[in-house]
Amino acid sequence: MSSVIQKEVEIYVIFCKLNSVNTLQGKFEGEIDVVSSWLDTIHGNYDSERHWNPELIYENSMDKDIKIRTRVEVKPNNDNEHQFVRIVQYQKIIGTFSGWLDVRKFPFDIQKIGVLITSLHPISRIKFIGKQEYCYLAQKAIRENDSWDFNQTVSIDYNTYQEHTPYLRSQQYPLIKFNALIARKSQFYITNLILPLFFVTSTIFVSFTHDVESIGARLSACATTLLTSINFRFVIHNYLPNVPYSTYLDVYSMCSIVFITSVFCWHAYSIKQLEKITYAQLDTYILCLFGSIYLIGHTLFIAYAWIIPKRRQKRFLKKVSRTVDLSDEKQPIELENLLGYERSFDKITDG
Repeated sequence: MSSVIQKEVEIYVIFCKLNSVNTLQGKFEGEIDVVSSWLDTIHGNYDSERHWNPELIYENSMDKDIKIRTRVEVKPNNDNEHQFVRIVQYQKIIGTFSGWLDVRKFPFDIQKIGVLITSLHPISRIKFIGKQEYCYLAQKAIRENDSWDFNQTVSIDYNTYQEHTPYLRSQQYPLIKFNALIARKSQFYITNLILPLFFVTSTIFVSFTHDVESIGARLSACATTLLTSINFRFVIHNYLPNVPYSTYLDVYSMCSIVFITSVFCWHAYSIKQLEKITYAQLDTYILCLFGSIYLIGHTLFIAYAWIIPKRRQKRFLKKVSRTVDLSDEKQPIELENLLGYERSFDKITDG
């Protein structure tokens, strides 16, 4: 019996456009160039119906009418010892892609969005080799997006999958995912959600400015602040991700309501349980206690939910000048000059 030959397929991607990144529904619209190449011994022109093809499948594409344009080139190989040629397949994919997005650190979250590629060939017949040094995010994809910051570095994840049924176990198939790294621009949420909520919560201390004997005025101030905070929570609900876990902004909003309720309960409790003299003596200490809790809580929130994530975003988005060696003379060329779908046509036209 003849042994099964495993083909090595080198793949790199160019993210030309990334639009409408929807963290609520876990999807984004993209225009992605996928360049795959492999060695073969064909002579003459390449025919996808007669010759071997990796038969790539884009696993996380959501559109039934996803647009895929394909063009194939046959190039001489540098190592001609076995008379191999390199088949280069250029594909442009335009459509909507799905992806699991973790928004626990919203609105200071960092996400990985990308394209998940598999093949109709099992791992015994094909091996994916991701060329990370050739992958990048095009400048036009960055310029056309005003909600996210981008890092031009593309990360690669490898995996395999196997389909199971009660009666049959299929072969293992390769998976490779190319991830574009993005960070949310949080200025809008800080200005329109976090700061207003901070000012609303801070008004709870107005209740302590009323005279100790004016319990009704104190309770009225607390009730107004509490209702305003709850109403604001409903207003900002449309801006929060609808996920089954709490984000940083959810935690901040709920902690604000709990804090206001605690002050409200103190004033309500003191009416029935404490004498006026004792209540007046404790009032200054309780004000200092609540003030300390408020300052410590915001200090921790700013440190762990704002400063640390923002520093992580800055390190993450730090741009590094990247070049790759593509010629025998090892002359570096800029990533923007790597061939994608359109640039491969430009090269033919120039030739």
